Amino acid sequence: MAKKKKEIFEKKRPKSLGKVKSFNKKTKAYKSAKSQADKKFGKGVSLYKNIFISKAIKKYKPRKK
Repeated sequence: MAKKKKEIFEKKRPKSLGKVKSFNKKTKAYKSAKSQADKKFGKGVSLYKNIFISKAIKKYKPRKK
C-alpha cells in the first residue's frame, strides 16, 4: 500500500519561513483577496482560506526590485 500524503495542517511549519505574520488588513490587496475567499469558502476562518488569501495577495502585489 502507498503511504497517504499528509495534509497541510498535519505538517510542521518549516523553520525557514520564520515566525507567523498577520495580514495587513488595511491594504487593497487584502480586502479584495478576502472578499474572494469569503465567496469561495464562506465566512468562517480556515487554513485553506488563509492560504488562498496569501497566494492572492502575492499575485496582486508587484514584487520589489
